[in-house]
Amino acid sequence: TLAIAGHHLVASGAFDKVLVIGWEKNSESDTTGAINTAFCPIWDRPFFAGAIAGLSVTAQSYADRFGATPKDAARVAVRDRRHACLNPYAHLRKEVTIEEVLASPMLADPCCLLDMCPRTDGACAVVYAAEGLAEKMCPQPAWVHGVSSRHMFSYVSDADFAGGSLFSMERAAYELYKKTGIKEPLKEIDVIEMYQPFSWAGLIWIEDMGLCKKGEGAKLVWDGVTDLGGELPINLSGGVVSTNPIGATGLIRSAEVALQIQGKAGERQVPDVNLAISTGFGGCLWTDMLAYGKNKPE
Repeated sequence: TLAIAGHHLVASGAFDKVLVIGWEKNSESDTTGAINTAFCPIWDRPFFAGAIAGLSVTAQSYADRFGATPKDAARVAVRDRRHACLNPYAHLRKEVTIEEVLASPMLADPCCLLDMCPRTDGACAVVYAAEGLAEKMCPQPAWVHGVSSRHMFSYVSDADFAGGSLFSMERAAYELYKKTGIKEPLKEIDVIEMYQPFSWAGLIWIEDMGLCKKGEGAKLVWDGVTDLGGELPINLSGGVVSTNPIGATGLIRSAEVALQIQGKAGERQVPDVNLAISTGFGGCLWTDMLAYGKNKPE
């Protein structure tokens, strides 16, 4: 949301440049408490309060429909924690094994502790600038090619969790691809930074983004397609399961893909990144998506 707002403020002509800042000091706040009490106390809170419960419902629904296992999800956590070791700004910089993920405390079936994101202190700042000015500020700007935002529901009880799909992701992806002319996302996108607060989303949401058919996310992950060095690396920063300053988490995704396009991502740099996607997630299961390119949009 912050990234899209910064883009619109500049793209509209209202400002030539905008500094967008997101931050969170979880050690001195109780954002989790706010999340737990944000749901309708009559219809939603008794059975769905809090992020962990809601995310676990989607994971279980997906597992029931497609036969995915906790081991499949653990492979996503292993990937992201490995990537985090290459990011000096990551909160949790320690590799884990599949066995360690599966043996970690159960929070809400089928999600274990190492499947979930931490609570992090952190901040992020991104500068958005108009064409003609951006080129003077840095040798290789990350140009915004398109944005999209979709929401699923007003009340949790209105949502359809059939198969665990994040319908806001599907609809946001469809709109973004249409705007940017992306027809084969797996082949055309070079890097994705996904707001993925738990490992199961790394299976479900890549399907919702159209990277593979429904039920085939686990195969894509096991085949190494989304690893550093794979066809389409995802969450090279270590992702949200490694770092989660909630008020900055979405903006970090945009900052990370900008670094990839600018060639400034250090040990986690992918060669020749021309097109990258960042996503946002939260609240009533809303999804934001932004496409950044090395070249100016036509």
